[in-house]
Amino acid sequence: MFKNLIRIFLFLLIITIIFITYLSVYGIKTKKFNEMIKSEIIKHDNRINIDLNEVFIKLNIQEKSLSLNSRNLNFYINNEVQRIKNVDLLVDIISIIKQNNKINKIIINSEKNEIIDLLKFIRAYKINIPTLYLENIVRKGKITYKIIASAQDQKVYNLELKGKISDVNINILDKELIENVNFSLNYKDQFLQIKNLKLNYKKTNFISNNITALIDKNLIKIKGDFKNNINNNLTHALFDYDMKNYLNDEAIFPSKSIFEIDFTKKFKIKNYKLQTDIDIKNVKLNLKKINLKNYISNFNNEIFLTNGKINFLIKNKNKINMKVNSKYIISEKSKPKKISFNYSKNKNIEKYELNADLNESEIYIDSINYHKPQSEELFVNILATKNKNLYKINNLKFYSSNSKFLIKNIEFSKNFKIDSFELIDCTFYNKDRYLNDILIKKSKNKIYLNSNNFDLSSYIEKSLKSRKKSNFFDIFKNLNTSININIKNAKIDDEHNLKNLKGVALVENNKFNKANILGNFNSVDNFTYTIQKLDGKKVTTIYSDVAKPFVKKFKFIKGFEDGKIDYTSTEIKNNFSKSELRIYNFKLQDMPALTKLLSLASLQGIADLATGQGIRFNEFEMFFENTDELINVNEIYALGPAISILMEGYVEKNKLVSLRGTLVPATTINKTIAKIPLLGNILIGEKAGEGVFGVSFKIKGPPDDLDTSVNPIKTLTPRFITRTLDKIKKSN
Repeated sequence: MFKNLIRIFLFLLIITIIFITYLSVYGIKTKKFNEMIKSEIIKHDNRINIDLNEVFIKLNIQEKSLSLNSRNLNFYINNEVQRIKNVDLLVDIISIIKQNNKINKIIINSEKNEIIDLLKFIRAYKINIPTLYLENIVRKGKITYKIIASAQDQKVYNLELKGKISDVNINILDKELIENVNFSLNYKDQFLQIKNLKLNYKKTNFISNNITALIDKNLIKIKGDFKNNINNNLTHALFDYDMKNYLNDEAIFPSKSIFEIDFTKKFKIKNYKLQTDIDIKNVKLNLKKINLKNYISNFNNEIFLTNGKINFLIKNKNKINMKVNSKYIISEKSKPKKISFNYSKNKNIEKYELNADLNESEIYIDSINYHKPQSEELFVNILATKNKNLYKINNLKFYSSNSKFLIKNIEFSKNFKIDSFELIDCTFYNKDRYLNDILIKKSKNKIYLNSNNFDLSSYIEKSLKSRKKSNFFDIFKNLNTSININIKNAKIDDEHNLKNLKGVALVENNKFNKANILGNFNSVDNFTYTIQKLDGKKVTTIYSDVAKPFVKKFKFIKGFEDGKIDYTSTEIKNNFSKSELRIYNFKLQDMPALTKLLSLASLQGIADLATGQGIRFNEFEMFFENTDELINVNEIYALGPAISILMEGYVEKNKLVSLRGTLVPATTINKTIAKIPLLGNILIGEKAGEGVFGVSFKIKGPPDDLDTSVNPIKTLTPRFITRTLDKIKKSN
């Protein structure tokens, strides 16, 4: 009997299992609950209507409920519809027994609907700003979703949403197009999670593994990650800056980012944070707009970045940090060298730091006669700040084992003029391998320039040959200061050094207004440079007991020896000055233009002398007027034992030289002076065919291609005789 009971029990158990399984999987079709379902929905909102087909009663063991399931139905709000795949209403079993039919949970699984239709459906149910905004920007796309509404009480449900969005296009104000948006989402208890997001923006694919949004009473807090490639289109769109001048369209930077952003309920941004890591593999930067060729000879207007990273952090609009670490190649033959750049912004203060290895760069700085050969070490470090529109270089340092350039605390005005500085400290070998050292300090309203050794030769040459007036102080905003100079040894050329070059110069409104600088070549020969105001005009004077280091800078003069030089220039107005140049007791071994002139005049003996031991002059005088583009030579007069020259003309800078004058051997001059009481005989000659006094000449043409012509003369101009007599009287 016990065995029979066991068999009956097992039979009933099997029947029960089969029944429960059937009831759980297939259910029992009925229309008994149709009205209950409709009434429950209408009770929740009477605007909602439903096309309800057959209902199946199923057993949901997990939820301890009966499930009222219906498939292929439509929900309506006004004229908007959503197609639903199936709906499950989970009814508490005990409530069915008690006949109060309590619904514990509603589960809705949708068909694939147009996302625009869903937005219209939601807006018909309840108008809200996010829905209106989305409806205006979404152009197409599909959505499937699962809604789980769990009863909190008879009128309130907690919602859980799961969905999948595919092939969505978004157009923002007809300006920004985001295409092919795909992702899955989960929403529960004010927490939204977006997974596997993919989209295309500015021809760039974005991928995100996870994005979350927490919706509380006042804020919507969103955070997540994404990966993408950065190209020209994207940088231009995000930063409103076109990088096409610097990057090729093919340039791509793989990047990974994490972000956080807080919105108000009205979708206004309150806080945000973006952290991005960018890979630099092999990228060519075009730098044609940055004129570095004048300083780096092996620079071809482009550099290659390789094996680098950029770390980028933005925190709200007032805080930005960027770090760049990479290697760069300046030319195809150079080796990769390190470069790093740091940038930070906090409110109105911006900070910059640049470090670079310049070993592979061949550097010329013509203004200081500096040359660094390729492969000789040199490093650069720059620290700078910006406060609003004002820039400051806190520290600029170029350094190597034998060179140092240090500049501290240079402040710039809005138009990038120097407003102030603290220190300039330089020790370097120039291209002639001469070791220079110079220390410039600014204290209050005074500048102190000190040096043990400084090569001035290139500065003097440029000053003497310059065809264009320039003012170094134009780099300053408005400099008003005194400069105290103390240079122990100043190189003028390979043969001459000035010792103890000292003095004070006064700068007012970026111009030298006063100066008194003294030095000496030795215990006998001195040098002076002065600027002073006389009768409201600025007068500049230079005197040197040794003329050679200054005159020899002109390449067309060969074998200049001895002599003293005296120069005075009076500034009449800004672009016009009158000058006088005098050189005493010197000789020339060779002056090509003069030698040609002597040869053309058939003064062969003097021509031989000019290319041999040299021609001595007692005095040379030049009176001329300067404007920006023209030098008017009022008179050049040179008097010597062998020859004398008188000339005048003009020089149009970089275009034309035009000079004319008279050249006479000294023997003719002496004979003429001796016969002055018989001036008539001199002018016409005592005998027919008496010898020629000298030559008149013209020199004309472009500066590099002068043409010289001569004509023999029998008489000297009264002006020539008068100037010669004046000189003879003064010498006596």
